[in-house]
Amino acid sequence: MLVLLTRALDEAMRTAAKLFAVGHHAILSPVLEMTPTGAPWPPGAVDGIIATSTQAFELLSDGEGALSPEARRLVPVYVVGERTEAAARERGFLGRIVVEQDARDLAANLVAALAVSPAAPPARFVYLAGRDRKPDLEAAVRAAGHEVATVEVYVAQAAEELDEEAAALLEVDRIGAALHYSRRSVEIFLKLAAQAEIDVSGAHHVAISPDAAAPLEAAGLPHVHVAAAPREQAMLDLLVTLAPRESVSGGRSGAA
Repeated sequence: MLVLLTRALDEAMRTAAKLFAVGHHAILSPVLEMTPTGAPWPPGAVDGIIATSTQAFELLSDGEGALSPEARRLVPVYVVGERTEAAARERGFLGRIVVEQDARDLAANLVAALAVSPAAPPARFVYLAGRDRKPDLEAAVRAAGHEVATVEVYVAQAAEELDEEAAALLEVDRIGAALHYSRRSVEIFLKLAAQAEIDVSGAHHVAISPDAAAPLEAAGLPHVHVAAAPREQAMLDLLVTLAPRESVSGGRSGAA
């Protein structure tokens, strides 16, 4: 089927390739554009780096004060997802990397690991983040008595309108499903669709988490689905159960 992707362009391209591999085809209409801020690296010692997205490393400034290549090879890194791990490696962070599947697990396991040595002094982390984010991870680490210096590496700017082709396909109910990766992107998508007076109720809407699904449910959309785990593969697994595969032209080619 035709699947709408509203995430940032680079990520959408990667997802489109995954969709093609399982017999579906993507229509791209990014509602967020990731822009680097050029924020400087904070002074002082660092015991570890925290990141929850690939953009944290891909858009990280190498300006004045940035960690040296030697330091990047030594400092521990705590990330969400294998893609973020790969992005860290690509930017020269070659030391120990701890990978969790969501920010909640990352914070919990990080705090638990630090609590093993209660006599040790508080640790200081640098959190590479976007400007628009939930405070939960920072709050959990700070509540455990550790310091977090946040570097806002990028800002996610909202699109002004939907892609023209995507809007036209939505209008004639040709989009079989839309994948949604964050609450904010869902809110922007719904706003842009409303501005264009497009009814998006005919498509299946697959959300990565209950939080991302909340605006869809609040809008009264009838076909809202939440992935079994907050990972893209869980979204793709769910997608396979919703509809048969389609050819590039959109015609049905048999059940998946």
